[in-house]
Amino acid sequence: MEQMPPHMYDYIKKKVNMADFLSTEVGCNLNWYEPDTCAGTICPMPNHDGEKKPSFRLNFMEDTGVWIYHCFGCGAKGNIISFCKEYYALPTYYDAAVFLCNKFGFKDTGGMVLDSLKDIRKKMNLQRKMNCTHVVVSHQCLALLRKNYSYSKWVKEAYVRMNKALDTDDIETIESIGFEASNKIGE
Repeated sequence: MEQMPPHMYDYIKKKVNMADFLSTEVGCNLNWYEPDTCAGTICPMPNHDGEKKPSFRLNFMEDTGVWIYHCFGCGAKGNIISFCKEYYALPTYYDAAVFLCNKFGFKDTGGMVLDSLKDIRKKMNLQRKMNCTHVVVSHQCLALLRKNYSYSKWVKEAYVRMNKALDTDDIETIESIGFEASNKIGE
């Protein structure tokens, strides 16, 4: 059985405006009870025939950002994915999700999300490493000053270079300043 990452189902439910879908794709004439949040229409489900009054209710759930529906006549209810499964007689919820992905050109955003999380993690790790290196180099510079105050000019220049390196995420420069300080301490 094929599977789709769970986040894709949520993505589809939040991205597809079910009111627009019903109007443009299914041909429903929506009667709005509350602008852009609650509407009714004659049930479009294939097994619900002969209806004269709207029994199909559509609601936008602001807390989740998802459109849901309920037909008080035939009992059909759910979200855009379950609607497509029933309306187009698709065999599974997965098939309905794939149908919507193809229709709207949705790709697996999970890959993008994971990539951006990896980028954030790399940046955080680099920042942590830079902060640790900065602290170590600062201690080395202080030790150098304690050993011989004549290095004060070099230490000032080192701090200027180190601050520039921090602004540009240049850990190599900070590490090289640390090596220089270690060598001067060892002289």
